[in-house]
Amino acid sequence: MKTSSQHSDLTAELNFELYFVTEVLKLHSLHYGYWDDGRSDDRIDLEDVRQAQARFTDRLVSFVPPETKTVLDVGAGVGDNARALSLSGRRVTAISPDRNHEKYFDAFGDPNIAFQRSKFEDFESAEGFDLLLFSESHRYFDRRVGLEKAQRMVSSGGHLLLSGMFRNPEKKAYPADFDVADVPYIQTAAEYGFVPVKISDITPNIFPTVELADRAITEVLEPTMRFAEAYAMARSPWKAKLFRWFLSKEDKVIDRALRKLRRKTDPVRFQEQFRYVTILFKKQ
Repeated sequence: MKTSSQHSDLTAELNFELYFVTEVLKLHSLHYGYWDDGRSDDRIDLEDVRQAQARFTDRLVSFVPPETKTVLDVGAGVGDNARALSLSGRRVTAISPDRNHEKYFDAFGDPNIAFQRSKFEDFESAEGFDLLLFSESHRYFDRRVGLEKAQRMVSSGGHLLLSGMFRNPEKKAYPADFDVADVPYIQTAAEYGFVPVKISDITPNIFPTVELADRAITEVLEPTMRFAEAYAMARSPWKAKLFRWFLSKEDKVIDRALRKLRRKTDPVRFQEQFRYVTILFKKQ
């Protein structure tokens, strides 16, 4: 169980990631991009990523069963998945605990999308949903807590659609012959009545996003931050030191967020220890 201080620090770190993605990289989505051929080279730029993110969303929506009418989008981010689902004729309830996400939904003005600022653990609804979506959000809460809640939120015969990363539980490289159908999450989901009907390992297809993010951090973000600090110290050392003293806690949060981003986007570590999988479950 996280303390209020830990929740505050996590929120600050997520806000830092949101700022980095939307204001520094100028991307319109928070999720990974999808490359059909899994290509990886230095010619990839941010416009390539925007198009790849749109392909990811289109592909994700293609997993939604045609009979689906209502969707609960858990950890909805800035809303690109919710908008795509709405355009496909579904009614979407989008939830996120981040107050900075709400403004994106307000700007949509889409009557088929209802946003609620809430953690999934605290969310309640009188109605069940045909489909519950975890798009890169299943790792933000305890696995069993999330599945127990999903069991109550999904209508009988409905579906759970999950797309995200699974790390080797032993925190070492996956064996070359590893079958993603063996990830522990799938076995746990079965205990709550969710049976996989479609499993797709797309690790190679999202990997170029990891490489580009790594370059953006090491070649743009970190050098810019070092330059800004050096410039401030050169212009007015005492003001810079005083400012740092006032923002010492925020400095620690930013430093921790940067360390997490570096680890998250380390291409070698990612290829060895993570598998990115899309899974459609049916509730029995």
